[in-house]
Amino acid sequence: MKQYYTIGETAKLLGVTTQTLRHYDRIGLLSPCHVDPETGYRHYRYQQFHIIDRIKYLQGFGMSLEEIQLIIQNGKNDHLLQQLQKKRADMDREMRDLQKRRENLDWYIDYCTYMDSQGGAEQLYTVRHPERYIVSCPCYYKEPLANMEIRLAEVKSRPAYRGESFHRQYGYRLDIDSLFRREFYPRTYFTYFSAKPQLKEDLYDILPAGEYLCLRTQLLHEDWDPGLLTTYFSNKEQPKFAIALEFEDNLTDWSDAWYELQILL
Repeated sequence: MKQYYTIGETAKLLGVTTQTLRHYDRIGLLSPCHVDPETGYRHYRYQQFHIIDRIKYLQGFGMSLEEIQLIIQNGKNDHLLQQLQKKRADMDREMRDLQKRRENLDWYIDYCTYMDSQGGAEQLYTVRHPERYIVSCPCYYKEPLANMEIRLAEVKSRPAYRGESFHRQYGYRLDIDSLFRREFYPRTYFTYFSAKPQLKEDLYDILPAGEYLCLRTQLLHEDWDPGLLTTYFSNKEQPKFAIALEFEDNLTDWSDAWYELQILL
């Protein structure tokens, strides 16, 4: 067996680059066992190969060279085990975060395609919803929509909601009498939490579960027609709870946005 291996031979045998080995030396992670004083050529012993292999293996778990350097410098197996367990806990947290991001992405894809799945406009249909969790702000009669936007943004920015995740869908709880008079009068403006929040109950509201009568319409247009609703409820008790959910059909102008009216039956 050879006493020394050149940096090129070492790199080839272990599947790394000579630049990588020079970087190890530069940061103090692994230095060559011999440097020719005349040529400056670097040489490694066979006994160092397992260190290089361990570095590559630990990098495969996402460990940084700084973390690996501390493990090698400590030299004890129990310290290595502690760091492996810590990395596993980090991975578990990252996987949970990634799964949550995937769920939110799936929700947003469904949001972007929802209106197309509900058929044409000005048709009544029913949808059953579970409880939905929202953060909301009050609205005032005839006030500009921009005021509501700013007020809700101020609520969401409070320290109590820091770290909470929200879906990007906005809606209004409507005044029923005004709705049937074709007048847009929201009582509250809200957005969804992406999951049931771990907060005090007075920090969020719940949209009740149940079957909702729905109507797709451009609610902000003054000429929208509530005729289907008035006909449906002509021989029924007037509902007590109605919301309007915004569905953006473009990314620049929300004034023509489509809304889904949802009336709890």
